[in-house]
Amino acid sequence: MRLKLAGFVVAASSFLAAQSAFAADLPTKAPVNKAPMAAGIPWTGFYVNGGVGYGIWAADTTIVDTATGVCTNCPTQVQGGKGWLATIGAGYDYQFTPQIVAGIFGDASLSSLKGTIQDGFPFLAGEIKQTSSWSIGARGGWLVTPKTLSYWNGGYTGARFSGTDMVITITGTPTPFTTPAFTANGWFLGGGLETSVAPNWFWRTEYRYAYYGSKSLPEANATGLAGSSITFKPTVQTVTSQIVYKFNGGLPAPVYPATPSMATNWTGFYANAGFGYGLWAADTTTVSATTGVCSLCVTQVQGGKGYLGVIGAGYDWQFAPTWVAGVFGDFEISSLKGTLQDQWLGGAFAISGEIKQTSAWAVGPRLGWLPSPQTMTYVNGGYTSARFSGVNMVGQAGQSLGFSTQAFTAGGWFLGGGVETACDLLGKILGKGCFWRNEYRYANYGSKTVADTDATGVSTLASITFKPVVQTFTSQLVFKFN
Repeated sequence: MRLKLAGFVVAASSFLAAQSAFAADLPTKAPVNKAPMAAGIPWTGFYVNGGVGYGIWAADTTIVDTATGVCTNCPTQVQGGKGWLATIGAGYDYQFTPQIVAGIFGDASLSSLKGTIQDGFPFLAGEIKQTSSWSIGARGGWLVTPKTLSYWNGGYTGARFSGTDMVITITGTPTPFTTPAFTANGWFLGGGLETSVAPNWFWRTEYRYAYYGSKSLPEANATGLAGSSITFKPTVQTVTSQIVYKFNGGLPAPVYPATPSMATNWTGFYANAGFGYGLWAADTTTVSATTGVCSLCVTQVQGGKGYLGVIGAGYDWQFAPTWVAGVFGDFEISSLKGTLQDQWLGGAFAISGEIKQTSAWAVGPRLGWLPSPQTMTYVNGGYTSARFSGVNMVGQAGQSLGFSTQAFTAGGWFLGGGVETACDLLGKILGKGCFWRNEYRYANYGSKTVADTDATGVSTLASITFKPVVQTFTSQLVFKFN
């Protein structure tokens, strides 16, 4: 990016005037080449922010009889939730150097991340949702251009979850059992990109992972007598898009030595590889194989979470000075572990097993904008397919029941986006083709019906409808062959 700056012009004019006035009296000297100066944006100051986003949570759950202290649902089951949120906040940043910014902040969100909490013995469940959250923390960032900040953040967070009215999951019939609303506290890590769009106005896109520890929830009847205690251990993953207003209009724009813009050729083939973390949430219902009617009629949201590795390749074309378009494909090896569930003995208790997304692939286009010659922010989308493992069903004590589901593949679509920038230190080792990419992706895999069969694969207990959505964040190295 070519920057013409007032400070440089004034200094150059003064120098030329002095040379004309005193040329006869001064000895001839070799010309002195001063580094050009560049005006930046005053990042130091207070700001307010607000925006909207989407989130998924996954919660490990177990159930204990309060009278005996013995587990009634002993295998850990992962329940899930998903939905929208709106956030507002405020903070203060300080610009330490031409490229380093750090600050403190606080924010609060109203949310409707709806999911399921359940007691599988007897088979009861209810809707639980994260209704709000708040966070305080610090962030540190690197100015990839004077107008664009890439940053990481972290700190302390709290979330409010609603109470639950339990129903019989076979029929949806209300019961006198409830769980109370509660607040869970924990920590979060995240990061994002913030860029200037107008004087004092900025656009921010941010990913955040929050861990809220473990809460024990009494499952009480109308008299307040608790028969069971449900252990609920949630993690939450969100992405938000926000508008930021900075109260620094009266501050002088800092002036720094300009860094020469290195030409970067974005046209060409590339290969990429990295790792990441993901959560999934899946609406599930079941239909009895003997009656043909639903045996779990109330939709429950199961969940999963875990790590993944990704490799891929693509081709980009820089069709304008600040615009890039391309096509790509990638493949993931993953271990996003969660729960698939059914009912047993006419709905007397739940049976379940571990299911995990073991792999996924995606193909599609992307479109990017260059805030600087070395940095691109982009959106992408396309077709995706994921492989889910088979499941061995167990009872409430962890005993094998001889029923299982087969592994299956689900196809769907994805949307995502991220930021890609030329490597700094690694570039000196790996060469000028080295880039670093951080990417968020949301995938919807539609609906799959899987049969819960016996050991022979012939006798079917039920057909389970499984509708997963998956949210991932990856950090990758990219090598461009140009």
